[in-house]
Amino acid sequence: MKQDRGFPPAPVVFPGDEPFWEAARSGELQARHCSACDTPHYYPRMHCPFCGSREMSWRKLSGRGTIYSYSIVERSPRPVAPVIIELEEGLRVHSVILDSDVRALNIGDPVTLRFVPAQDGPPVPAFTTTCAEAARAYTQAARAEVEAQALRSQRVFRRAVVIGAGNMGAGIAMALLAGGLSVHLIDQAEASHAAAIGRIGESLGRDVERQRLAPAERDARLARLTSGQEMAEIANADVVIEAVWEDLALKQQLFAQIDRYAPPGALLATNTSTLDINLIAAATQRPDSVVGLHFFNPANVMRLIEVIRTSSTSIEALDAARSLAASIGKFAIVVGVCDGFVGNRMMIARERQAARLLLEGALPDQIDRVQRNLGLPMGTFELQDMAGGIELTFRARQKAGKKDWLIEQLHARGRTGQRAGRGYYRYEPGKRRPLVDPEVTALIEEASRVEGIERRAISDEEVHDRLVLLMINEGAKLLAEGIVGRASDIDLVWQLGYGWPDWKGGPMYYADMLGLQSIVTKLTALRAHHGDLFRPAELLVQLAEASERISNVRTLR
Repeated sequence: MKQDRGFPPAPVVFPGDEPFWEAARSGELQARHCSACDTPHYYPRMHCPFCGSREMSWRKLSGRGTIYSYSIVERSPRPVAPVIIELEEGLRVHSVILDSDVRALNIGDPVTLRFVPAQDGPPVPAFTTTCAEAARAYTQAARAEVEAQALRSQRVFRRAVVIGAGNMGAGIAMALLAGGLSVHLIDQAEASHAAAIGRIGESLGRDVERQRLAPAERDARLARLTSGQEMAEIANADVVIEAVWEDLALKQQLFAQIDRYAPPGALLATNTSTLDINLIAAATQRPDSVVGLHFFNPANVMRLIEVIRTSSTSIEALDAARSLAASIGKFAIVVGVCDGFVGNRMMIARERQAARLLLEGALPDQIDRVQRNLGLPMGTFELQDMAGGIELTFRARQKAGKKDWLIEQLHARGRTGQRAGRGYYRYEPGKRRPLVDPEVTALIEEASRVEGIERRAISDEEVHDRLVLLMINEGAKLLAEGIVGRASDIDLVWQLGYGWPDWKGGPMYYADMLGLQSIVTKLTALRAHHGDLFRPAELLVQLAEASERISNVRTLR
């Protein structure tokens, strides 16, 4: 239902206003025109505000204008700025700017009409910036190219096997079922089958309750779902997707078994997000048929799949993976093998720097606010609290034998995130809004003392540059290494997988908006203070010197 997506209520249509709202349905903005004094005025007045005449007619407006004045709504689910727009026709209109970088607005900026769907009724007129429209056009072109590639293969997938009935396996199964495939779940723990099928049934049931799914379709999907423990079930699969623990030896053992049972021509995929897929593919006699299918969590909701090509993956297998992704409503971005692939490699660089900023003097709410102001749905520490990041980091550090005083202290105090009611923030029962907690502030300050780091005031600009420019630099390295084929692919990964707004294009597009020479200059200065981590990527330097755009870079082979 539209209410769930934050749509405004339907407008009230008064007698005589029907032409205005009919034009709105066609994407046109209209105004009244007084025949008596030859002056236009904006809906909804029924008489001329200048001479009082009722000799009125409707005339189409261009929908273009400039910002006369504005304010910003803080912590809005979508960027909102109440404005007065001065239209080309000379009228001043009270409206809102939506889906734009409202924090970069200036008086006099050009804007254009952007109708917003209402809950029930005609769309409501609003505005957006021309910069945001240009970014969306860039995104649309990038998506169209990905969609066109998915059409190169006409392969049809009917039966899938998912190995691993954990949360990710269940999510992948739901995505496949939604695409019309039959799905067989394999897990050696019988209890996992029941738990996974139960989760899938509950999720589909909620969709029915919310009127997102018809009961008959729910029943049809559940009828196509089976489970068991026998690997022999792979024999009839068109695609096999492994989704077990991130353990290389386990995955290699599984792929050796998959190789024995899977029919010729089957697509073999691993959902790993961290391991070298070349080593997994090498466990089979057909490494050319092996790809990574890195679903983003929750797999049944997120539209992105990173398709990882190994050094042996065939063009046919890549095309098949793209086709599979398209058939289940996903965007497939093909990337190469490296630590973290594209999205996580850039995010890990950012998260490590965020942790360093904490020790040097920043606090979670400042770091997160800077990222939200950039347009991201949430910041580093809000995200970690939502995803149980403290628990995951604690376990990873323990396994690797590494010490992290702050993580250990947070974990010892049961501060593991939203579910526990406290993590980097505290949370009121039943609410998700993060609240600053003095206990965490004290722990962070003590962590600085433990590490021998003197805390200082850190500006929002420095937080932005150390997080975002580092990501941009990492993206340039990915392009130079040939890990990704187009800069726009990086931007789509961040839009579809991490919530980067389409009105800002993506990290690489944003880099062009900031100016590559400015970025190189700032990275050079950061390197002088913080080391080689901030050394500008050679590709960035070359493009800056040539006054070229990084968002145009293509390294497709």
